[in-house]
Amino acid sequence: MTAPATHSRPGKPASALRHLARPPVRGLLTLALLARTTAAVLPITLLLALAQSHGYTHAALVSGSYTLVLAFCAPLRGRLLDRYGAHRMLTLMGTATAVLLGLVACSVEFSWPWWTTLPLVIAATLSSPPLNAALRSSWRRLTADDAQLKAVHSADSVLEEAGFVLAPLTAGAAITLLGPRHAYETAAAAFITITALYLAAARRHHLGTTRPDPAATPPRRARRWLGPLTTPGTPTILLPLLVMGCIFGGTGVLVPAYTQNQHATPWLGPLLAAISTGGVIGGILYATIDWKAGLWRKYQLLTLGFTLPTTLLFLARPLWLLATLLLVAGLFVTPLFINAFLLIDATANDDTRIEANAWVGASTDITGGIMAVTIGALAQHHRWDTALITLTICATIGAASAFLAPAHRTAATGAIPPAPIPPQARTGHTQAPSAPPATVADPRP
Repeated sequence: MTAPATHSRPGKPASALRHLARPPVRGLLTLALLARTTAAVLPITLLLALAQSHGYTHAALVSGSYTLVLAFCAPLRGRLLDRYGAHRMLTLMGTATAVLLGLVACSVEFSWPWWTTLPLVIAATLSSPPLNAALRSSWRRLTADDAQLKAVHSADSVLEEAGFVLAPLTAGAAITLLGPRHAYETAAAAFITITALYLAAARRHHLGTTRPDPAATPPRRARRWLGPLTTPGTPTILLPLLVMGCIFGGTGVLVPAYTQNQHATPWLGPLLAAISTGGVIGGILYATIDWKAGLWRKYQLLTLGFTLPTTLLFLARPLWLLATLLLVAGLFVTPLFINAFLLIDATANDDTRIEANAWVGASTDITGGIMAVTIGALAQHHRWDTALITLTICATIGAASAFLAPAHRTAATGAIPPAPIPPQARTGHTQAPSAPPATVADPRP
């Protein structure tokens, strides 16, 4: 066996990009894209299917509950994997989700009362396996150096943003061809099938498998309740994502309402896609640029890149200006997520690694849901200037935090990084990695 590689070697960008086309990275990225896209199709088709039978008020109640449960419970589901083992919990959660989604599809097909569909949707959301967090917590084990780690996190985040572009298009085509009910049922069947394949790949490649230190002292009560939020640096990582969630949630409601009010429906699609389009472009550029700054300095500058255009939203009554600001801000969205996952990887302990990765997405969803309600109330009364000023204030807070936050921090010590899997395991064999090396601090900035 060759000597274990460490993540302190810089690697070569060309070799790192070629790593994306090799197994198991190629297959895992493909499954992740398909799973995320179908998962994003489900709430769109469910909303319209329920609206067809029960009206938009009850449909929106079910859809809103789905979003909030998904946001608040994502870290909890990650904690279950960290505490009780990834393989067992992923299988149990995947089985429960498949059964519950089947029941939701039955409730849609046979027009059960909406109040019976609501708990089924919430239960399916609670039991959904956090495969994406497990995958991101494992990239460090499936790569040989920092360049490869950056490449796979970049590709992962770019493909996730691309899924947010594909999902509405896929949902619209399915609804047009099949109708809302059958579109949801088809999406649910596709999601269950893809999740089963994803679970099989997770077991084969040991996704989410960590090695907590058996000699570590039991965590304090605060650590048990708050998990990775008590790790130094984690709140600083999550703050820009909370601000991004405010912008995502606010514009997600403001854009449809404002374009309808202005009788400018053709602008709806371009405006909703502006941030995601910028995210795809920015993610590709970030992955190909060899930026020598440390991770914390990059995170600070990327936060400013996102927040500075959005501090001008109070001027964005013209639709062309609103689209331009969202597109420019979107250029920094995927790089911010990439850097957030790299920082989580550098600072999280192995006993909370999956939960820490789950907090990245959950933080944007939580503030996004809150801001969506706030902007929705303002849009109901046509308070467009107030809505734009509210979003501007959120962006200003984010920009100020980037200026005030320290640019250099040290990685958490005491974690035991798993040894990289040997070359034969990276090509598809399933034998477990060799024993981990001695406890060291992560050398990355």
